[in-house]
Amino acid sequence: MMENKLSNERVDRIMTSLESIHKATAPDFFYTRLKGKMQPAEEKRIYFMFRPSFITAVLSVILVLNIFSLKEMNKASKQNSTSRSENPSGIESFAKVYNLNTGSVYE
Repeated sequence: MMENKLSNERVDRIMTSLESIHKATAPDFFYTRLKGKMQPAEEKRIYFMFRPSFITAVLSVILVLNIFSLKEMNKASKQNSTSRSENPSGIESFAKVYNLNTGSVYE
């Protein structure tokens, strides 16, 4: 009987403690944040074009091409300056190239 009495007292204590329980409230946007944390995070994809190694390589290629083209333009301008002095300039060379130095049709 003693065991039964202790058991009843324990049950009564539990029941009275359950009566004072009220529903817990969540703060605003709790469920939205919880769902966001539970879902797997999407990887931020950095496109290979925006990686520093790719940008450095592209800029290096552009720099080499610019240096090469500047050297070739310098060579071409030196060759043109020497060829200009040997050839007649202006309208005479134009007439010679297009074979316009013949006589007039009306003569």
